[in-house]
Amino acid sequence: MRLLQAFALFFLLPALAGAQTPAPAPPRGTHFVYLIRHGIYDRDDSVDDATGNGLNALGREQARLLGERLKALPIQVNSLVASNYTRAKDTAAEIAAILEVPVLEDTLIHECSARADRPDYMKDKSPGEIADCESNLEAAWKKYMIASPEADRYDLLVCHGNVIRWFVARAAGARTENWLTMDIGNASLTIIAVRPDGTPRLVMFSDVGHLPPDKQTWSGRGGGWIKR
Repeated sequence: MRLLQAFALFFLLPALAGAQTPAPAPPRGTHFVYLIRHGIYDRDDSVDDATGNGLNALGREQARLLGERLKALPIQVNSLVASNYTRAKDTAAEIAAILEVPVLEDTLIHECSARADRPDYMKDKSPGEIADCESNLEAAWKKYMIASPEADRYDLLVCHGNVIRWFVARAAGARTENWLTMDIGNASLTIIAVRPDGTPRLVMFSDVGHLPPDKQTWSGRGGGWIKR
């Protein structure tokens, strides 16, 4: 009898110990990537598009209004990154002054022209220009659209309409060549959430709720209240 009891304890104790140890909780952290389009500027084709074409007064006001909206959100910003183009850096500077965070710079998210399904748009674009743009966008996607399973993370990218629309098409599982079918507002907020398993989810696109209608400017006419 004692021998049987000893054998039973030998085999049962490890099982009981395992039953009392709770399984580790699945990772729940989400990486929230806030894509911010720069504010409006007065385009001057006679200057270098990267170093010139800074924000005008309205563009700076748009950026400040967005900064105030971000400050009011119950989030902890992990990073604020801007394209190396002046209009993006100007926008990021206005936001950074309100959030009191430093600005990093990344050339991967500067304005460029990706392949699009519109022949009228593509006719003036060289194959090299398209290839360079899509190489940058692919690299930026791999760099920023990554999971943060251990904890929520909030990264702000101040960039450009073309970049954001390409990212949105990619996140939504659409053909990236369809990016030109979307209108996007200046100083708008787009959010992509990356789940713990690395899959993206589009949370919102071109939200301009922080801007009064008379302060809004779009790549098109917005919802029809923009007069041109």
